[in-house]
Amino acid sequence: MSEETLEPPLPPIDARTEAVAERLFGLKWALRKDSTEIIHEEWQTASEWIRDGYVRQAIEVLAAADQAQPASADGGDYEERMRVEYRELTARAGRLRGMLQRYADGTLDFEPVCPIGLLSRQLDVMDEYALILRRRANIEHISLGYQRIDMAARDTR
Repeated sequence: MSEETLEPPLPPIDARTEAVAERLFGLKWALRKDSTEIIHEEWQTASEWIRDGYVRQAIEVLAAADQAQPASADGGDYEERMRVEYRELTARAGRLRGMLQRYADGTLDFEPVCPIGLLSRQLDVMDEYALILRRRANIEHISLGYQRIDMAARDTR
């Protein structure tokens, strides 16, 4: 341990760690809208204790990322991923449906940039996708939980 910082010495740094540290360092400079070349130059000329601090943060971030197992890596939990996907889809469709209804009622507090017809079509596709997920869940005996269905086209095939 260093007497000055009481920090353990840094392990050998690989290119991935160095790149993440520089990106973490660059976040504060990016807010000033500096070019990447300027950020890289600042990183190269930063004092050692500043660089070490960012390298330590990068090591922590990468260790956490390496330990986190993506949901897709565990194929056995596809049922839960399907439930989450369905909940997120129906929530988003509900918000879009509400916005379109407020637009139709004249109570929407902004003017959409996107044509209403396109937004309406997007909602139709989202509703159709939700229907496909419900059918698939039914076939695979997966409970998606109770969801209110606000669709004009309720298909029971």
